[in-house]
Amino acid sequence: MSATLQRNKLLALIAVLALVIAPHLWAMPIWLAMVMAAPLVWRAAIAWSGRRMPGRTVRVLLALLLMALVFWQFRTLVGRDGGVALLVALASLKLLETSRPRDVRILALLGYFVTGTLFLLSQSFWMLAYAGAVALALSGQLFAWQRRDAPIEAEEYRRASRMLLEGLPIALLLFVLFPRLSGPLWSMPQDKAGASTGISDTMTPGSFSDLTLDDSVAFRVDFIGRNPERHDLYWRGPVYERYDGKTWFQRQYSAGPVPVIVAQGQTLRYTMTHEPQDRNWLFALDVPTALPQDARLSNRLQALAARPIVNRQRFDFSSAPHWRIRDDASAERALQLPEAGNPRARALAAQWREHSPEVRVAKALQWLRDNGFVYSLAPPLLDGPDPVDQLLYRTREGFCEHYAGAFTFLMRAAGVPARVVGGYLGGEYNPTGNYWIVRQADAHAWSEVWLEGKGWQRVDPTAVVSPMRIDGGLARSVRNADRLPLLLRENAAWLAEWRQQWDSVIHVWNRWVIGYDAQQQLQLLNRLGIDYLGSRTYVLWVAGAFCTLLLLFAVAMQWQARKRPTDAASRHWQRFIQRLARHGVAPRIGESPTDLAARAGAVLPMQRSQIDAIASDYLAARYGESVEALTRLAAAVQRFKPRP
Repeated sequence: MSATLQRNKLLALIAVLALVIAPHLWAMPIWLAMVMAAPLVWRAAIAWSGRRMPGRTVRVLLALLLMALVFWQFRTLVGRDGGVALLVALASLKLLETSRPRDVRILALLGYFVTGTLFLLSQSFWMLAYAGAVALALSGQLFAWQRRDAPIEAEEYRRASRMLLEGLPIALLLFVLFPRLSGPLWSMPQDKAGASTGISDTMTPGSFSDLTLDDSVAFRVDFIGRNPERHDLYWRGPVYERYDGKTWFQRQYSAGPVPVIVAQGQTLRYTMTHEPQDRNWLFALDVPTALPQDARLSNRLQALAARPIVNRQRFDFSSAPHWRIRDDASAERALQLPEAGNPRARALAAQWREHSPEVRVAKALQWLRDNGFVYSLAPPLLDGPDPVDQLLYRTREGFCEHYAGAFTFLMRAAGVPARVVGGYLGGEYNPTGNYWIVRQADAHAWSEVWLEGKGWQRVDPTAVVSPMRIDGGLARSVRNADRLPLLLRENAAWLAEWRQQWDSVIHVWNRWVIGYDAQQQLQLLNRLGIDYLGSRTYVLWVAGAFCTLLLLFAVAMQWQARKRPTDAASRHWQRFIQRLARHGVAPRIGESPTDLAARAGAVLPMQRSQIDAIASDYLAARYGESVEALTRLAAAVQRFKPRP
């Protein structure tokens, strides 16, 4: 049976199928990937050696074995993981019964389907490029197998490329106008392991400085209108209120009333593209005044999504860089401290109790400013029973969480309600795309104090220890900048410029392809005068767009047909006709090649046999798809140069 398929073409088909399923094999456990790949290796060995194909019984047993292994690994044969693994297994097994051209076509179509499932693994730009490449390879295979015994030629891949490009406008039209799902594109549940957790729900000395070694993106931000100043870019996250002497904790979210926010000055509107984080935290600019749909504001002024963010998602916000807070019943809890510990810090704070809260805050900041503290990525370990005293009076070296924790402790000891806020500070402005990139390395912690008449107000003790951290970024402010990832260092400016240009491409992809959801589609359609999907205007737009594309395609095909023959035999024939025209012989409407050759032979009797041979080879190559005739035709036309 295998003798009906040409060996080299079959090996090429197996190689293409291996490329199609390779990303899926990479994502599987190695033992299962090896089992899945075994039928491909087996079929290639059969094609190479000419041995017999396995019988039906063997194939059925193999299919049952693979199904059992897939079920054992994923506990299901449906869904993203189990279903796709089963599809890969069936595509691989199909090779073991591929012995006729019909089987090849079925296998190629199965390969297209597996190619579509690659986007369940990744929706990145690179995966699109890879899927496009394997789709081109599959299409080239389909063209090649139409000529059963002929070898694979480059022309077949050129035809496949042209065919895919011709289908691209229709694909784009469907992408823009076809009704979107309510979730993001290719919305499928993702593995939690693929999400980056970033900032934790607890804070201990070292927890934020460790994040500076991570240059992965936390989120990107597009501001509508003016960009804010860098020192206003405090991205608010979890609020740490409970302290046990070592660690700061978030309290459990309660259903208490949300404090009233009174914006001072203009608010900022922006869109955030959040990376997966497996939490429902939204890092909004401090403080958020308008939230995305389905999001809510906790009574600690933290924006929360309705569910954990396991896909890349976009959110629209408004925030007020300056504000006043009214009526927070939880402020009194922000005075909690352990019964004992850190006696020197308590004594220091007690000296300020006679002053107003604003003066206590100012005195604490002045004390930090005057006592030689150092901002460092690698501060000494605080392992004693009194870590705040150890930092303030012995090591005097710390990162943002050290100073935020110590300052908050001092404020509570001085009788000022205070708490620690975690999030990010600043970011990297990308001038190419006019947006901000905030990375895990931008993680930051600061304090909030409750002042009568103002409510919760931000106080960043890091700003007095290292003012450059606020306005100049992390790399310019820390002592051990060489510990930062290479891309974040100041001396990697050339690399940063290249990276920004590439990141702007990724951002456009994320914004207009991955993030093109039902809401964005409706906004776009509204600009076209379409109120809702299914309206008469929508139907007219869709019908008009498709008709316009089809008309343009027909015109282009007509123009191309007049301009140049599409196949090699016709091109040689046209060249032959051009040479006949020099002797006054031109084809007539409806005249066959044989009749034309007869007329040309009468005009050029010395070349009659040569003309007849060219006409015969043209018919054999053009309609019989004979490769040998095409070769002879090319050579004969090349030699055909009759003298006047």
